[in-house]
Amino acid sequence: MRKKKWIIIGAILFVSIIVVAITISQAPKWSKLSFKAIVQEIVTQPDGEICMIVERTTEIYGNPLNSLSIKDSTELVDESDNKIPITDFNQGDTVMVVLENAFDEESIFYYPTVYKVKLISTEK
Repeated sequence: MRKKKWIIIGAILFVSIIVVAITISQAPKWSKLSFKAIVQEIVTQPDGEICMIVERTTEIYGNPLNSLSIKDSTELVDESDNKIPITDFNQGDTVMVVLENAFDEESIFYYPTVYKVKLISTEK
């Protein structure tokens, strides 16, 4: 009887440790959001900041237009995940955007952290 009790306690502890490990490993990904979009234009501000204006093709928020601030840390890649410059993106290109889930009604002017912009197809 005692041996069975220790086996049950051990199994519960093992399952608890697995659940905690999975939760910790997934936590940074909870705030990431991805959507497909079509590039409308690339704007370079006078201070050197680059913004990509995109129109979402997947419904996430009410207004489908977003201005995405492109920083040095933003990963810009083609279909094969090869790094490309911002100049390879043109109006009409379809992209997959991965960013911090930051858009809400209270902060409509907040620029989220854009982690990755992947070129899916180009407008020819």
